[in-house]
Amino acid sequence: MIEYPSSGAARRGSRGRLARASGLLVGPALALALTSANPAAAAVPHTVGPGETLSSIAGANGLGYDSLAAWNGLDSEALLVEGQTIEVPTLDEAVATGVAVAPSSTPTSVPSTTGTTVGSEPAAPAPASWLAPVETLEGTAYLDAGVAASWEAMRQESIASYGIDLYPAGTLSAYRSPDQQAYLYDLYLSGLGAPANPPGSSSHERGVAVDVADEAMASVVEEIGPSYGFAATIPGEWWHFEWLG
Repeated sequence: MIEYPSSGAARRGSRGRLARASGLLVGPALALALTSANPAAAAVPHTVGPGETLSSIAGANGLGYDSLAAWNGLDSEALLVEGQTIEVPTLDEAVATGVAVAPSSTPTSVPSTTGTTVGSEPAAPAPASWLAPVETLEGTAYLDAGVAASWEAMRQESIASYGIDLYPAGTLSAYRSPDQQAYLYDLYLSGLGAPANPPGSSSHERGVAVDVADEAMASVVEEIGPSYGFAATIPGEWWHFEWLG
Protein backbone atom coordinates (compact mmCIF):
# COMPACT_ATOMS: atom_id res chain seq x y z
CA MET A 1 0.00 0.00 0.00
CA ILE A 2 1.29 3.45 -0.93
CA GLU A 3 0.71 6.15 1.65
CA TYR A 4 -0.91 9.26 0.16
CA PRO A 5 -1.82 12.51 1.91
CA SER A 6 -5.26 14.10 2.10
CA SER A 7 -6.26 16.08 -0.96
CA GLY A 8 -5.39 19.41 0.65
CA ALA A 9 -1.76 18.53 1.34
CA ALA A 10 0.90 20.90 0.05
CA ARG A 11 2.94 19.79 -2.96
CA ARG A 12 6.69 19.92 -3.41
CA GLY A 13 6.52 21.92 -6.61
CA SER A 14 5.16 25.00 -4.86
CA ARG A 15 8.25 25.59 -2.75
CA GLY A 16 10.99 26.40 -5.24
CA ARG A 17 14.71 26.17 -4.55
CA LEU A 18 16.45 27.46 -1.46
CA ALA A 19 19.22 30.01 -1.29
CA ARG A 20 22.28 29.00 0.68
CA ALA A 21 22.88 30.95 3.87
CA SER A 22 26.20 32.47 4.84
CA GLY A 23 25.64 32.18 8.60
CA LEU A 24 24.88 29.42 11.06
CA LEU A 25 21.27 29.41 12.23
CA VAL A 26 19.89 26.73 14.49
CA GLY A 27 16.27 27.00 15.58
CA PRO A 28 16.03 28.04 19.24
CA ALA A 29 13.25 25.53 19.84
CA LEU A 30 15.50 22.68 18.73
CA ALA A 31 18.39 24.01 20.77
CA LEU A 32 16.12 23.98 23.81
CA ALA A 33 14.95 20.47 23.01
CA LEU A 34 18.51 19.20 22.77
CA THR A 35 19.20 20.40 26.30
CA SER A 36 16.20 18.59 27.75
CA ALA A 37 16.11 14.91 28.58
CA ASN A 38 12.32 14.80 28.64
CA PRO A 39 10.24 14.76 25.43
CA ALA A 40 7.15 16.93 25.19
CA ALA A 41 4.14 15.20 26.69
CA ALA A 42 1.39 17.53 25.46
CA ALA A 43 0.31 19.66 22.53
CA VAL A 44 2.90 22.12 21.22
CA PRO A 45 2.31 25.45 19.43
CA HIS A 46 3.02 25.68 15.70
CA THR A 47 3.28 28.91 13.71
CA VAL A 48 1.78 28.47 10.25
CA GLY A 49 4.33 28.92 7.49
CA PRO A 50 3.87 29.88 3.82
CA GLY A 51 1.58 27.45 2.01
CA GLU A 52 0.88 25.30 5.05
CA THR A 53 -2.58 23.80 5.48
CA LEU A 54 -4.33 21.75 8.13
CA SER A 55 -3.68 18.73 5.94
CA SER A 56 0.05 19.34 5.44
CA ILE A 57 0.69 20.08 9.13
CA ALA A 58 -1.35 17.07 10.21
CA GLY A 59 0.39 14.78 7.73
CA ALA A 60 3.85 15.86 8.85
CA ASN A 61 2.92 15.01 12.43
CA GLY A 62 1.20 11.69 11.77
CA LEU A 63 -2.28 13.07 12.48
CA GLY A 64 -5.58 13.24 10.66
CA TYR A 65 -6.47 16.77 9.60
CA ASP A 66 -9.96 16.39 11.08
CA SER A 67 -8.41 15.66 14.48
CA LEU A 68 -6.04 18.62 14.17
CA ALA A 69 -8.94 20.89 13.25
CA ALA A 70 -11.09 19.59 16.12
CA TRP A 71 -8.29 20.09 18.62
CA ASN A 72 -8.03 23.74 17.59
CA GLY A 73 -11.79 24.34 17.42
CA LEU A 74 -11.65 24.82 13.64
CA ASP A 75 -13.80 23.57 10.81
CA SER A 76 -12.03 20.80 8.90
CA GLU A 77 -12.17 22.96 5.76
CA ALA A 78 -10.72 26.03 7.49
CA LEU A 79 -7.97 27.92 5.69
CA LEU A 80 -4.90 28.79 7.74
CA VAL A 81 -3.16 32.16 7.53
CA GLU A 82 0.61 32.53 7.51
CA GLY A 83 1.73 33.59 10.98
CA GLN A 84 -1.31 32.06 12.68
CA THR A 85 -0.54 29.88 15.70
CA ILE A 86 -2.26 26.54 16.22
CA GLU A 87 -1.59 23.68 18.59
CA VAL A 88 -0.35 20.28 17.42
CA PRO A 89 -1.55 17.59 19.84
CA THR A 90 0.08 14.29 20.64
CA LEU A 91 -1.40 11.20 19.00
CA ASP A 92 -3.24 10.21 22.18
CA GLU A 93 -4.71 13.70 22.44
CA ALA A 94 -5.77 13.54 18.79
CA VAL A 95 -7.48 10.20 19.41
CA ALA A 96 -9.34 11.81 22.29
CA THR A 97 -10.73 14.56 20.05
CA GLY A 98 -12.11 11.95 17.67
CA VAL A 99 -14.53 10.64 20.28
CA ALA A 100 -15.16 13.84 22.24
CA VAL A 101 -13.08 12.67 25.20
CA ALA A 102 -11.63 15.47 27.31
CA PRO A 103 -8.10 16.25 26.03
CA SER A 104 -6.62 15.75 29.49
CA SER A 105 -7.70 12.10 29.63
CA THR A 106 -5.78 9.17 28.17
CA PRO A 107 -8.19 6.53 26.87
CA THR A 108 -7.20 2.87 27.04
CA SER A 109 -9.10 2.16 23.83
CA VAL A 110 -11.15 4.29 21.46
CA PRO A 111 -13.81 2.91 19.09
CA SER A 112 -14.13 4.96 15.91
CA THR A 113 -17.03 5.39 13.54
CA THR A 114 -15.47 2.75 11.26
CA GLY A 115 -15.54 0.10 13.98
CA THR A 116 -11.76 -0.02 14.39
CA THR A 117 -10.64 0.15 18.02
CA VAL A 118 -7.50 2.17 18.69
CA GLY A 119 -5.52 1.60 21.86
CA SER A 120 -3.20 4.09 23.53
CA GLU A 121 0.16 4.76 21.92
CA PRO A 122 2.48 1.85 22.80
CA ALA A 123 5.49 2.54 24.97
CA ALA A 124 8.72 2.95 23.06
CA PRO A 125 10.81 -0.22 23.27
CA ALA A 126 14.43 -0.18 24.36
CA PRO A 127 16.45 0.72 21.24
CA ALA A 128 18.06 -2.24 19.50
CA SER A 129 21.84 -2.31 19.09
CA TRP A 130 21.58 -1.54 15.37
CA LEU A 131 19.78 1.76 15.99
CA ALA A 132 21.30 5.18 16.73
CA PRO A 133 19.56 8.28 18.16
CA VAL A 134 18.45 11.38 16.25
CA GLU A 135 16.89 14.32 18.05
CA THR A 136 13.42 15.79 17.48
CA LEU A 137 11.51 18.59 19.19
CA GLU A 138 9.55 15.92 21.08
CA GLY A 139 12.51 13.84 22.23
CA THR A 140 14.72 11.13 20.79
CA ALA A 141 13.92 9.16 17.65
CA TYR A 142 16.07 6.42 16.13
CA LEU A 143 17.42 5.33 12.76
CA ASP A 144 19.58 2.49 11.54
CA ALA A 145 23.07 3.44 12.77
CA GLY A 146 24.51 3.85 9.28
CA VAL A 147 21.51 5.87 8.15
CA ALA A 148 21.75 8.03 11.27
CA ALA A 149 25.37 8.84 10.42
CA SER A 150 24.37 9.90 6.90
CA TRP A 151 21.49 11.94 8.32
CA GLU A 152 23.81 13.77 10.73
CA ALA A 153 26.30 14.58 7.97
CA MET A 154 23.47 15.95 5.81
CA ARG A 155 22.11 17.89 8.78
CA GLN A 156 25.46 19.57 9.35
CA GLU A 157 25.67 20.63 5.69
CA SER A 158 22.12 21.97 5.86
CA ILE A 159 22.92 24.07 8.93
CA ALA A 160 26.18 25.38 7.47
CA SER A 161 24.94 26.05 3.94
CA TYR A 162 21.26 26.91 4.34
CA GLY A 163 20.86 27.88 8.00
CA ILE A 164 18.19 25.19 8.36
CA ASP A 165 18.34 22.44 10.95
CA LEU A 166 16.95 19.03 9.99
CA TYR A 167 15.02 16.77 12.33
CA PRO A 168 12.13 14.28 12.20
CA ALA A 169 8.65 15.64 12.91
CA GLY A 170 8.33 13.52 16.04
CA THR A 171 9.56 10.45 17.86
CA LEU A 172 7.50 8.19 15.57
CA SER A 173 8.72 9.93 12.42
CA ALA A 174 11.86 7.80 12.02
CA TYR A 175 12.19 4.19 13.26
CA ARG A 176 8.98 2.54 14.46
CA SER A 177 8.58 -0.78 16.19
CA PRO A 178 5.96 -3.16 14.75
CA ASP A 179 3.63 -2.22 17.64
CA GLN A 180 4.07 1.49 16.93
CA GLN A 181 3.43 0.95 13.22
CA ALA A 182 0.32 -1.08 14.06
CA TYR A 183 -0.91 1.77 16.28
CA LEU A 184 -0.52 4.32 13.47
CA TYR A 185 -2.17 1.95 11.01
CA ASP A 186 -5.13 1.48 13.36
CA LEU A 187 -5.41 5.27 13.67
CA TYR A 188 -5.49 5.50 9.88
CA LEU A 189 -8.16 2.81 9.59
CA SER A 190 -10.23 4.53 12.27
CA GLY A 191 -10.22 7.79 10.33
CA LEU A 192 -8.30 9.56 13.11
CA GLY A 193 -4.79 9.38 11.67
CA ALA A 194 -2.74 10.08 8.57
CA PRO A 195 -2.21 7.34 5.96
CA ALA A 196 0.08 4.58 7.25
CA ASN A 197 1.19 1.22 5.92
CA PRO A 198 0.23 -2.01 7.70
CA PRO A 199 2.83 -3.31 10.17
CA GLY A 200 5.52 -5.32 8.45
CA SER A 201 5.43 -3.23 5.26
CA SER A 202 6.80 0.19 6.27
CA SER A 203 10.34 1.41 5.67
CA HIS A 204 10.08 3.10 9.07
CA GLU A 205 10.27 -0.34 10.67
CA ARG A 206 13.68 -0.85 9.05
CA GLY A 207 14.96 2.46 10.39
CA VAL A 208 15.63 3.90 6.93
CA ALA A 209 12.78 6.44 6.62
CA VAL A 210 12.37 9.94 8.01
CA ASP A 211 9.33 12.23 7.97
CA VAL A 212 10.71 15.76 8.26
CA ALA A 213 9.03 18.46 10.31
CA ASP A 214 8.36 21.15 7.70
CA GLU A 215 8.60 22.03 4.03
CA ALA A 216 11.77 24.10 4.36
CA MET A 217 13.55 20.99 5.60
CA ALA A 218 12.02 18.96 2.78
CA SER A 219 13.34 21.44 0.21
CA VAL A 220 16.86 21.06 1.58
CA VAL A 221 16.70 17.26 1.63
CA GLU A 222 15.43 17.29 -1.96
CA GLU A 223 18.48 19.31 -3.00
CA ILE A 224 21.30 17.69 -1.04
CA GLY A 225 19.75 14.41 0.11
CA PRO A 226 20.87 12.33 -2.90
CA SER A 227 24.50 13.02 -1.97
CA TYR A 228 23.82 11.29 1.34
CA GLY A 229 21.60 8.52 0.01
CA PHE A 230 18.21 10.11 0.80
CA ALA A 231 15.37 10.47 -1.69
CA ALA A 232 11.64 11.17 -1.74
CA THR A 233 9.93 7.88 -2.52
CA ILE A 234 6.17 8.47 -2.18
CA PRO A 235 4.52 10.86 -4.67
CA GLY A 236 2.68 13.66 -2.91
CA GLU A 237 4.20 13.09 0.54
CA TRP A 238 6.62 16.01 0.75
CA TRP A 239 7.64 15.04 4.29
CA HIS A 240 8.72 11.44 3.63
CA PHE A 241 12.29 10.49 2.67
CA GLU A 242 14.07 7.15 2.59
CA TRP A 243 17.72 6.23 2.64
CA LEU A 244 18.46 4.26 -0.51
CA GLY A 245 22.21 3.96 -0.04
